[in-house]
Amino acid sequence: MAIYDKEQGLQSILNAALGEYQSKGFRLVEPTDHCLSLYYYDELVGSLSQGGSTIPAIHEACREYLERLEVN
Repeated sequence: MAIYDKEQGLQSILNAALGEYQSKGFRLVEPTDHCLSLYYYDELVGSLSQGGSTIPAIHEACREYLERLEVN
């Protein structure tokens, strides 16, 4: 019988929400029950409301961050 690991299951969902951006160095963590933190490697990119975050919003935050890196 497999044991469900809540933390590992949640991280799988967060990784899936990143889609292609996970392989580009982004990761999502849940520091509290109401907030998601978006990181690019070890740099905090921003915080998102867990209740209002959508996959398109997460992707847009990643896209905007990469665009800012290209400009600099």
